[in-house]
Amino acid sequence: MIPLFTPAQVREMDRRVIASGTGSLDLMERAAGHLARAVLQAAGRAYGLRVALLCGKGNNGGDGIAAARHLRVAGAWPVVCLAGGTADLSDDAVVQLARWRALGGRVRTAASDVLDRADIAVDCLLGTGATGAPRLPYDAVIDALNASDVRVVACDLPSGVNADTGEVAAGAVRADVTLTLGAHKRGLALWPARAHVGELRLGDIGIRGDEQAVAYTIEPADVPRLLPEPANDSDKRGLGAVVIVAGSSDMSGAAALCARGALAAGAGLVTVATSPLARRLVAPNVPEAMSLEVPGDDPDAAFERVAAACERADALAIGPGLGHEPPQTELVRRCVGQLDLPTIVDADGINAFRHDAKTLADHAADTLVITPHRSELSRLLADEDADMWPRRIEWLGDQARALRTTVVAKGPGTVIAAPDGRVWIDAMGTVALATGGTGDVLTGMTVAALAAGTDPARVAATVALHGLAGQAAA
Repeated sequence: MIPLFTPAQVREMDRRVIASGTGSLDLMERAAGHLARAVLQAAGRAYGLRVALLCGKGNNGGDGIAAARHLRVAGAWPVVCLAGGTADLSDDAVVQLARWRALGGRVRTAASDVLDRADIAVDCLLGTGATGAPRLPYDAVIDALNASDVRVVACDLPSGVNADTGEVAAGAVRADVTLTLGAHKRGLALWPARAHVGELRLGDIGIRGDEQAVAYTIEPADVPRLLPEPANDSDKRGLGAVVIVAGSSDMSGAAALCARGALAAGAGLVTVATSPLARRLVAPNVPEAMSLEVPGDDPDAAFERVAAACERADALAIGPGLGHEPPQTELVRRCVGQLDLPTIVDADGINAFRHDAKTLADHAADTLVITPHRSELSRLLADEDADMWPRRIEWLGDQARALRTTVVAKGPGTVIAAPDGRVWIDAMGTVALATGGTGDVLTGMTVAALAAGTDPARVAATVALHGLAGQAAA
């Protein structure tokens, strides 16, 4: 897993290392070396390479000025463009500028002068301390950079991107490569920031200590470790028995897709509890699964049948395609409130608790997982304000603790938050998953994972596996 930190944490890492005796200029030289190498790797050559380094007034700009010397030594032809002029440069940037000029280095102030002649450009305009939309003169420089046809390497982050929340201001830099320094920032793993980051690399400048990461991304190699293959002598009950309450007369496909997801993810026994009409459609399409008819107009009888099926089950999924009429809503609420096996609630199951998260928090199961998309999460939390979603990385952990629930906030860069405080960001998704039915498959995969183990990390790994499967299918 890749540990993620807030920009404030990384700045504190810097401060502590400097306080321990490492000079800030030494750290800047380390960063500059990494940045120069990233530029040369992105360009694929060094000798005669024309590099435009667009530098701001802070230490991010100082990194760029220092990198110009490294590039010159390598045989490139770098030009430093001080977008905001020479006034108000940071102390370290002033030192680096003097060093560059002492070598006869070229300095310009007009971005157009250097971009027109450049083979590659380096964005060193704004650092992690900048917030909101870039202002003059940086906004004009960013527009010129985005309008050019040169490859772009961003230093630490693309200017205009919030490295904490992943929000993107209008006119943010679109980089081909981003070299983030010291430690990975959580915002760069989130959308829409990821659309601006390009290929993300880490420049280790020796500042990492024992800080606790605020989140992790799961890499492909983590999936088999967190979701290991079962032993060869496992039987079907040993692989896990699951009950899926899903589907209705006009959404039978949700039940079938959910069942297929559970079977493909390794569940040994799958029982689909669904409406009479949906049962007739699900059974021939998923012959490996057993089916159970539950009345759609009698929640008491439906609950009794589901509860009986759950007596020999290891996990329960409820919600996909179920519908949101009063009998279905009552069935969901009774299952969540009274059945104590590991449970995942999705789609109409989540909508059964619309504006009533407090009741959901009173669930009977020790392990509960919910998988809302943007609108479902807002409805659950009784807050239709869409502005909550872009900053979900900041508050989702608190909601998971309050609900005693693992929350899978589905969307580009799905965020998974566990009630014990752990948070993961999915880096495996694809736009191919933005189609009806993929969430139903994820619910089936997740209930299969829960049947074999309830660690929330298994849920996060399942989300990653789902993304990898989406990539393969696409």
